[in-house]
Formats: sequence, C-alpha cells, structure tokens
Amino acid sequence: MKSANWPTHTALLLVSTLYGINYSIVKIVTPAFIAPLGFIGYRVLFAAAIFWLITAKSAESIDWKNDGFRLFLCGATGAGINMLLFFKGVSMTTAVNASLIMTLLPLFVFILSIIILKEKVIIWRLVGLIVGLLGAGLVVYQPNQLSSSNPIGDLMIVGNAFSYGLYLVLVKRLMTRYQPLTIAKWIFIFGLLFCLPFCFGQAIDIEPATFTWQVWLSIIYVILGVTVVVYFLNIWAMRRSSPTLVSAYAYLQPVVAISVAVLFFGEQLNWTHILGGSLIFLGIYLVSRYRSTAIKASA
Repeated sequence: MKSANWPTHTALLLVSTLYGINYSIVKIVTPAFIAPLGFIGYRVLFAAAIFWLITAKSAESIDWKNDGFRLFLCGATGAGINMLLFFKGVSMTTAVNASLIMTLLPLFVFILSIIILKEKVIIWRLVGLIVGLLGAGLVVYQPNQLSSSNPIGDLMIVGNAFSYGLYLVLVKRLMTRYQPLTIAKWIFIFGLLFCLPFCFGQAIDIEPATFTWQVWLSIIYVILGVTVVVYFLNIWAMRRSSPTLVSAYAYLQPVVAISVAVLFFGEQLNWTHILGGSLIFLGIYLVSRYRSTAIKASA
C-alpha cells in the first residue's frame, strides 16, 4: 500500500484539530447545562439524522448477512461505548488528564491491528508510536497543571480510547465495500440504538431557556464539527491509509489543546511544548513512512 498523500494528512490534521478543541468545548456544556449522557444522546441522534438525510437519495444496499454484525459492533464501539465513557469521564476528570490518557489510542490500535487485521510488526512504526507518545507526554506533563482528578473518570477515558481503537480496526474491512457516508450513517444508527437506554432520561431533563449563546455554539460545534465532519473524514482517510496512521494523529490533540489555551486563555508556551510537538510530528512521519502491505481483515 502506498504511503498516505497530503489530502489524507490534511484530513487527519483537521480531525485532530477539531478533537483537540473539543476537550474544552465539551466542558462548557456538560455537566452544567446538559448531563453527560444526555449530551451524547443528542449528539448521536442529530448525527444519525444528518447522515440519513445526506444519503437518502443515494442509499447503498448492505450485505447484512456478512457485514451486519460488524456494522453493529462499529456502531457500539465507535458511536456508543466510546462516547458514553468519554463524556462521562471528561465530566469527572480534567481536560489535561483526558488528553494525556487519549495518547494510548495509537498503542491500542497497533496491538489490535496485529491481532485482528494480521498486520506485520514493522519496527519503525513501533518506534514512531513510542516517539509520538513521548512527545505527547512532554506536551501535557506540566507538574503545576496536573490535578488529582477522579481516578474513575481517568479509567473511563482509558476505556474510551480502547473502544475507539477497536472501532478503527473493525471498520477497516468495511472501507472496501461501502462509501464513507453509508458507513457513517449506519454507525450512528446503531450507535443511537445502543445509547438510547442510557441517555434518554438525562436527554429529556434539560432547560433550553437557560442556555447561553456560548452553550448553543458549543453544542453545534460538537454535533457538526466533532461528530459529522470528524467521523466522515476519519472514514474517508482510512480508505487511503491504515488504522494505525489514523490513530497516530491522536498525538496531535494535546498540542492543539495547549495551543488553544495559549492563544485564547492566556497560558504560557514553553520549550517542552515545542520539543514535544516536534517529537509528535516525527512519530507521525515514521508511522506514515513505514507502512505494512495491505492485509485483509479477518472475518
């Protein structure tokens, strides 16, 4: 398989940017205005509706016998379990802790790709993941910023990273069979069915009259930017690369989070941020440059 080209890297860079900003945006809305699980319910519901409307006139038929269960698993792990754990976890921990823990995502994907997709272990890709992880640690680890957050919230972010990593690996097989919009539509439909029992109670317990314009903009950002745009671009990019490369861009999220804090919230930029960011870009280069040959996913 050829190395990913610049449009793929541009798409993944945009995904990481939107995700990186999301750590702060989410906390504007939850838990003060919408409880975490209720916010997920609205996020998945509106995303499913948007993807359904977009594909209404050009709906692809699905081979339900061979791909139905995998689509359900992708919905459960990619738009269900991971979101439930992320929103609840972020509401219990800090954005700094959450962004640090999420750097485990590429390592989870690397291991799961070897187990499920039977990908070959290429030493330079492993080196790239480790270099990126070290860079992310330098960006995030500021002793005067870390707090003693709820360990349960931290564990939920770990579970979120594993669930999303499993989704990235499972969805790879569907890339060669269906269009990105078709996959995104069914992921959110199944994700909605999975989330509904957990989210319904909190979703109806809201008071829109109390929402400020910042809250409304944050809700729109999460639904359109971090859900519809991000999931479509991730699927589009994965058709042209690998789950490992897609997940490696998670290392950029702390860089974006710190950059937003510096530009808009008056936090200081220091040499560890610059060094960490440089290591992250080097790690992504190594993961992208040294690729294994395409291997069919196991059934």
